[in-house]
Amino acid sequence: SPQQPTVFLLAYDNSENSQAALSWFARLNAERDTRHQLVIFYSVEAPPLPRGNTTLKMSKTELYTQLMQESSAQIDRVRKRCLALCQQLGLPADSVKFIDKYEAEPGKAIVAMATELDAAAILMGTRGLKRLQRTMLGSVSDYVVHHAHRPVIVVPLTDRNG
Repeated sequence: SPQQPTVFLLAYDNSENSQAALSWFARLNAERDTRHQLVIFYSVEAPPLPRGNTTLKMSKTELYTQLMQESSAQIDRVRKRCLALCQQLGLPADSVKFIDKYEAEPGKAIVAMATELDAAAILMGTRGLKRLQRTMLGSVSDYVVHHAHRPVIVVPLTDRNG
């Protein structure tokens, strides 16, 4: 029976950093004879619920519905740009899947998705935060590296062209 392709999960946030990780994967995939399945995971925080008294002409429900529609449209734009980039990088369309999910904690969502897919590895870009910044701001890649039970490949932005 034909061997199932190896699944890689790419944590994508539409930044130049995650695009660098996507480019790195495309180069790796082009150098190999085997086909890999790339699942691009875009975790987004849902818009906050409207609070307090509002003097708007619309109800809180209408406002939240509008915010969710705008968020959904943004996700759709990111998906289209990302899949177009995959095509430019020569990744076969049938080997790429884009998944988006509303999640308040992207690090936890990435680890859970990798487990659900039984991904061979998690790929992600890094913003290159210094230790103090990472301590104060938190770091999704730092969380994933410490909590994933599988290899995590963190691709620095400088690797983009190299």
